[in-house]
Amino acid sequence: MEKFHIICVDDQPEVLFQLAHDLAEFTDWVKIKICSDAESAQEYLEKLDQDGRYACVILSDQNMPTQNGVDWLQNLAKDRRFHHTKKVMLSQRPTQQVFIDAINLAQVDRFFIKPWDEQELVNEVRVLLTEYIFDKGIDYAPLQQRLDQDTVLKRLRG
Repeated sequence: MEKFHIICVDDQPEVLFQLAHDLAEFTDWVKIKICSDAESAQEYLEKLDQDGRYACVILSDQNMPTQNGVDWLQNLAKDRRFHHTKKVMLSQRPTQQVFIDAINLAQVDRFFIKPWDEQELVNEVRVLLTEYIFDKGIDYAPLQQRLDQDTVLKRLRG
């Protein structure tokens, strides 16, 4: 049973496919879960929490039919169980207000405009995974080779 999870949320199957493809290098130690809407992602988060597993990083689209990314991530940011979960917003044509709300209300850690640069996304997700491990107080030593080394050094230096 995988302990660490990345959750990708988007209503467009091709975007989810691309995210799963881009993040595939993490699959030897992280489960990548794809969800087509915020509701199914929330259900998955609840199950992870019940099972004592970690929702490390969430990548969410902004424009989804039933609930937009800012609203969902804002609610998630208020949930103490997921206080350390890192949040990434994806949007094709974000307005300035979406940027402001994503940062101020949803406490988004990173923002990517579609289409994103694959290597930049992978690098940022690796940093966020590393930050999550340290923020949760998880023993990083067995994972050290998989983590972002610059972030590890910064965290160790305090």
